[in-house]
Amino acid sequence: MMKAQTPFRAALVAALFIAPLAHGQEVKKPAVTSLTVENDKFGGGTDRNYSNGLRFERVSGADEIFPALEWVSHRIPFLELDRKELRQGFALSHTIFTPEDKTLAVPDPTDRPYAAWLYASGTIVAASANTQDTLQVNLGVVGPSAGGEFVQNNFHRVIGAAESQGWPNQLRDEPGLEIIAQRLHRFPGPSLPMGVETDFGFDVGGGLGNVRTYAATGLTARIGWDLDSSFGPPRIRPALSGAGEFVPGNDANPMGGYLFIGASGRAIGRDMFLDGNLWRDGPRVDDRKTLVGDLQGGIAVHYRAVQLAFTYVNRTEEFDAQMTPQRFGAFSISIAH
Repeated sequence: MMKAQTPFRAALVAALFIAPLAHGQEVKKPAVTSLTVENDKFGGGTDRNYSNGLRFERVSGADEIFPALEWVSHRIPFLELDRKELRQGFALSHTIFTPEDKTLAVPDPTDRPYAAWLYASGTIVAASANTQDTLQVNLGVVGPSAGGEFVQNNFHRVIGAAESQGWPNQLRDEPGLEIIAQRLHRFPGPSLPMGVETDFGFDVGGGLGNVRTYAATGLTARIGWDLDSSFGPPRIRPALSGAGEFVPGNDANPMGGYLFIGASGRAIGRDMFLDGNLWRDGPRVDDRKTLVGDLQGGIAVHYRAVQLAFTYVNRTEEFDAQMTPQRFGAFSISIAH
């Protein structure tokens, strides 16, 4: 009798700790897979500072989450899970940072050092109609093992652009960890003619880790149709960012979209890409700014299961020797399934 029960018990354990858990008979909102590309060529046409970012992410359907992860989530005071839908997300991201003058084999020591950051993310998202809590853990590597030189210079060869010469002087290899938390609350605004909706968003949060440590807050205003479809388009943090989810259109209402504008500020305790490696000697800047702000605007449009979004970002100078603000664009495509 005991031997007959062994396969049953093994299957039960697998169901509880391996298979995703769906509450109720069906998932209320579908999973979403997104690709986000951020590049300064989309903004001011430059190639410096935050040069490029790439993120591939999948966010689960609502209330479809691994039971073990849900157990952990219920023990995090930040997430009010008893009144919210719960999602989990997994992502792979890559970001590149370069100085102003990339023709120098020995970079200017007063300028931003070369750096790349390759990392995986695990995210928990809890949302109600107007509130969204996000907890994200990023784990990866900063330094040559992140492949910044390979990605940038091979791409430059493909497009016929000059290669960056100073990558041998980039930040050293170091494991990277970030724990990021954000709460975003929407306040519905007045309705306008032709069914146009408005809302305002306020968020507060921050990050902790050897890569970045900061506190942040921001405001966003939106105008358009079907604003309840999402809290905002996906972005690569630190940024005013949604959680990568949206509700697709249906036969009765297949299309929606909105314009948005927002501003955010960060008080920075540590930024490895300017302060240098924590555990090893390497390049750094001595005049990093403590306060950095973003002003952004853009558009997001969805038709049935596909959402396209573009964001233009103006980021204030991050160190004294930086000549002008950073301007870059972020493009994302998201597919609900």
